[in-house]
Amino acid sequence: MRMMPRSVGPEAIPTLAGLVVAAGTGLSPSLWRQQYGDWTEEEMTPLEVTAFLLAEHINRITNDTDFATRLITDALSRANEN
Repeated sequence: MRMMPRSVGPEAIPTLAGLVVAAGTGLSPSLWRQQYGDWTEEEMTPLEVTAFLLAEHINRITNDTDFATRLITDALSRANEN
């Protein structure tokens, strides 16, 4: 990320790292928001980059370029049913 300063500013890296660690340990970013309030403008870039990188990683693992999209769509559909 440090090699992409125009796309991802250096201030986004700690938040991005925290999101990845939280995802790896099973913690939900939504729980952070319940404790600390709504997402801030400064957090949006690291949030978007994290989502993009995780989706890309999932697609590579499954060898399916649309797997992450289907996974998210299915999860959102089930959430709307509840």
